[in-house]
Amino acid sequence: MRSSKYLAMFLTISLCGCQSFKSASANTHTAGAPESNNVNLPIRNNALALLDDLLNDEKNVSKILIVKHNSDELGTLIKQISETTGNGAKMLDEFSKSSGGLDLKRVDLPPGEVATRKAISKTKEHLLLSSKDAEFEFQLLLTQVEALNYGAHLAMVIADSETDPNRTREFLRLGSQLRDLRQRVENMMREKKS
Repeated sequence: MRSSKYLAMFLTISLCGCQSFKSASANTHTAGAPESNNVNLPIRNNALALLDDLLNDEKNVSKILIVKHNSDELGTLIKQISETTGNGAKMLDEFSKSSGGLDLKRVDLPPGEVATRKAISKTKEHLLLSSKDAEFEFQLLLTQVEALNYGAHLAMVIADSETDPNRTREFLRLGSQLRDLRQRVENMMREKKS
């Protein structure tokens, strides 16, 4: 009973980040390098805050495996997602400290978006808590496809709006890592389906 209470609390806090939302920019590309360096600091700063929120949620995703049964293959992949997103969160924290005045906690979402994210989080929490075995693994992998896709696109938007070439490379690298992990999650879903 106690572990279910902790799991419910963890899921409520963290699964808000396991959601996929459309980017504010309709022409955001998914290729390796930015097409142009359209410096737009408000977009960059907002995307940084959204990415920070997502990465700090995702770095804890492996904690769900403490109370839910899973395959070794799933456990390894989820731990790699936690490690990659944890490293990304540290990078953003260092970036924030070196960029005076950047508030990564200010995500500036409209109230309707906040309410929608809470509703989605509650639905996902219920699905993960009530499912087990193959269905649990499917639902968890589905949340990861969405979160990793969202994170990869946020990283690309940031890289496209970044003024520092070194930071641009770091965000391109992070976006690539998140896309690679998303592909691995999708591959695992396909394998489990067959």
